[in-house]
Amino acid sequence: MGSAPNPTEQIRDLFYRCKFRDALQAIEGVESATGNLSAELRLVRANALFELHRVEDARAVLADGLALSTDQPEMHGGYEFSQYALARFHYCNDALEEARAAFLKVYENTESRNHEFRSLLGIANVAYTLKEFHKIPVLIEELCSFEPLERDDDRMSLTIFLGNYYLASGSSTELAKTYFSKALSQAAAKTWNYFVTRSIYGLALVAEKNEQHNELLWTLNILRSFVDESELLFFSHLVNERFANYFTINTPIEFDNQNKRIMVKDKWLAFHDKPLLYRFLEVLHQTQTFVGKDTLATDLWPDEEYKPRIHDPRIFDIAKRARQLIEAYEDQPVVLLSGRLGYKLAST
Repeated sequence: MGSAPNPTEQIRDLFYRCKFRDALQAIEGVESATGNLSAELRLVRANALFELHRVEDARAVLADGLALSTDQPEMHGGYEFSQYALARFHYCNDALEEARAAFLKVYENTESRNHEFRSLLGIANVAYTLKEFHKIPVLIEELCSFEPLERDDDRMSLTIFLGNYYLASGSSTELAKTYFSKALSQAAAKTWNYFVTRSIYGLALVAEKNEQHNELLWTLNILRSFVDESELLFFSHLVNERFANYFTINTPIEFDNQNKRIMVKDKWLAFHDKPLLYRFLEVLHQTQTFVGKDTLATDLWPDEEYKPRIHDPRIFDIAKRARQLIEAYEDQPVVLLSGRLGYKLAST
């Protein structure tokens, strides 16, 4: 008889297959059954929440894990997790110098090869984010000295980092393409869409950099086929923002006119007590393109003549309240888009 499946490995596999909600549910099951979570599962929980665009919840998990590992180090991952959680917390808050210092403490004090590699990759990512490209070659040399790496996710993370570095630094788009293609091959073999989507995104950036318009378009179409927008909220926003001139990853929306409700991401939202909000979204859904504020005002208040100073603030307020209901994050919309031409639903 074979050994029983490792719950942590199963949950990690769910995460990398972009089944973030399933991963969170499985983590809750482990926590309920054992009364405790490993340091790694707390990190997976924070990462899954971040991918679902629940950034504040992700930060809270990291802060909670940091407090636990500080108060009870023997039970919650010890010094290494304490510093690593601190580094990730700072990185999540864009406190990059603080993140670098925490990663460095792990790197200098750990006896674990895995922690040493991941903390060094953290340092490299900080340098990349700060565009300190001159610091990265020596870090790459040391990172590559860890090969062969024990874990496939570490290998793919490094490969994609190398692609990003060679592209962003302007060193070599060909090397960048080689690394993204290598990561794509590795990820596809395990059906780990987390790395598949990021590899294809990197290849799209290379095509754009090389002004290969046709290659860019079909690369983006391939990317679209791999993205489950209901799970990859953060990534979908990233792609839509970066390639807004080419396409958007759509969000399924269904309208139930009889009951005045809207389904967004497989969840019904009631609008029977919000008729203006419902009609606002219904107009956008029916029009399937950007709708100007004058057209919206005429539809929403048919007995009034459109006056920008009066009606534009009303429409802005309606859009704001609609986003609070249908968006994962109001300040980074992926469903209800706005621009100089008015408003549009990304799903249409």
